[in-house]
Parts: sequence; C-alpha cells; structure tokens
Amino acid sequence: MQNQTINSVKLGLFVMAGMFLLILTLYVLGKNRDLFGARFDLKTRFVDVNGLVEGNNVRYSGIDVGSVSKVQILNDTVIEVTMNIDKKMKGIIRNNAITALGTDGLIGNRVVNISPAEGSAPYVEGGEILLSKPEISTQAMLQTLHRSNENIAAISEELRSTVHRINTSAQLAELLEDRSITANLKASLVHLHETTERASALMASAHQTLSLASTGKGPPATLLTDTTLALELQQAVQKIKTVENSAERLANDLDAIAASVDKDLNQGPGTVNAVLKDSLMAERLRQTIDNVEKGTAAFNVNMEAMRHNFLFRGYFKKLEKEQKKAEQEAAKQKNTRQ
Repeated sequence: MQNQTINSVKLGLFVMAGMFLLILTLYVLGKNRDLFGARFDLKTRFVDVNGLVEGNNVRYSGIDVGSVSKVQILNDTVIEVTMNIDKKMKGIIRNNAITALGTDGLIGNRVVNISPAEGSAPYVEGGEILLSKPEISTQAMLQTLHRSNENIAAISEELRSTVHRINTSAQLAELLEDRSITANLKASLVHLHETTERASALMASAHQTLSLASTGKGPPATLLTDTTLALELQQAVQKIKTVENSAERLANDLDAIAASVDKDLNQGPGTVNAVLKDSLMAERLRQTIDNVEKGTAAFNVNMEAMRHNFLFRGYFKKLEKEQKKAEQEAAKQKNTRQ
C-alpha cells in the first residue's frame, strides 16, 4: 500500500514536470524563440513604440530575422527595444542600419523593420544600438486627413457659391451673348500670333549673331576680339574728353572776355566806353577815319603815277618778274607733290 502511494506521487510529479516542459516549450515557440539556433542581441530606441511587445517579429528588408526580446522604458522620452537576431545576420546587417516600427499587414501585430542605409559601415557584432526613425502615426494621418476634408468642404462650398453667382449674373450672361467680344478676341489672337512670329524671328537672328560671335565671326566678334579697334576706340574717347575739356576752358575764357568787355563798355574809363557814349568823340573818330581813307586813296594815286614814271618803271618791272618767278616755282613744287 505504501509503495503504491509512492508510485502515485512519482507519477504525479512526472506528469506535472512533463506538462511544465510542454507549456514552457509552447511559450517559447509562441514567442518565436529558436531553441536550437545561435542568436545575438541588437538594440534600438524610440520615443513611442505604439503597442510593440516582447515576441513581436523583427524583419530585415521584409524577411523575419528575429524577435523582440525586451521593451524597457529608460526615461520619459526614450524607450529601448532589445532585439534577438539570428546569428547568420552578422555578416549582413551593418551598424549604420536604420530601424522603424511597422505593422504586420494592415491591422496585424507590430513589427520592427531594419533597413540598410547608404554608405559602407562595419558589420554588427552584437550589442550595438541602431539608429531609428520616427513612425508616421495613424492618428496623425487621420488628423491630417480630417483637416484636408474640412478644407475640401470649405472649397466646395465656396465653389458652389461662385457657380451660383455666375449662373445668376446678368452681366456675365450679357457678356457671353456679346458676339463682338469673339471677333475682338480672334483679332487679338491673330495679333498675338504675328507678334510671336516676329519675336521668334528676332530671337533666331539674335541666336545666329551670338553663334557667329562665339566662333569669332561677324561684327560683334570683331568688336569683342580686335585689340587694335579697342585701342583706337580708347584713344578716340580720350581725344573726345580732351576736346570736351578744351571746349569747357574756351567757354570759360569767352565768359570772362564777355564779362570784361561788358564791364569796359558800361563802366570802364577806356576809349571804347568813350567812343560808344561820347557823341563828340564818336564824331571826331569818324572824321579821322574819313581823313585816313582820303589819304590812302591819294597815296594809291601817287604810287600808280610812280609806276608809270620812267625813273621807277624799271624797278616795278623787276618786282613783277620776281613775283612771277616765285609763282612758277610754287606751281612746280605743287605738281611734284601731287
């Protein structure tokens, strides 16, 4: 009887141990843990895990490579997620990979997606903390969609009001029924077409000119590349500046002379002022000029008489011959130069 009781206790303990091992095995399999494969840990950090729990899958480029082994709150803004990754991924995942939260399907369990980053980096060895990027929250998407719907509703209401005003506008109806507007619009389009064609021809001509200039041909290229012409232009500009300065000085001198003459005429004690303002002096000056003219006429008469006098006739003929000889030599030199 006592042996039967001991055997019953042993059997019960054996069954309980078997059930415990079965439950533990099912739990481990339910948490996606590989009982026989080698694994290593990687970590990442998020601000909000949005329902991620231990046992959720970890995927690399869409392939299951492990599971979440631990979710730990470090502080009020950082949550650390430890991932248990298959050891064969050590030669694939690099330490600059990016992690992001996702969903298994549309409304399935949460997953951690690992994506390769651009550039070269060492492969992971275990224990590294990978960078993460924030997840686009469904709630934020819904809020944005709600605001978009409100904006669309407001735009639709304004559009409906605008269409109603257009339908009830007598001025717009009159404008649409006015056939002269169509003719004017056609004429405007014709003019616009002609203007466009002229502008196109002008642009083509300008393009041709620029093409010739770029290859060193045409007047623009000559102006841009001929150093002699540039030097001549510079000298011409310098001469123009010199003439301008001389003209300015001449104008200033003329102003000074005019001012001096005006002062002499109106205020000066000289002969000019006396002649212009003293009538007696002016009369005497006229008489003097008349006497000079009469004396000059008498002198000319005397000189003509001397030319015909036999005493001076030879002298004047000699002067005429010398003058003719000088004129002939001047004519010869002019012909030689030509």
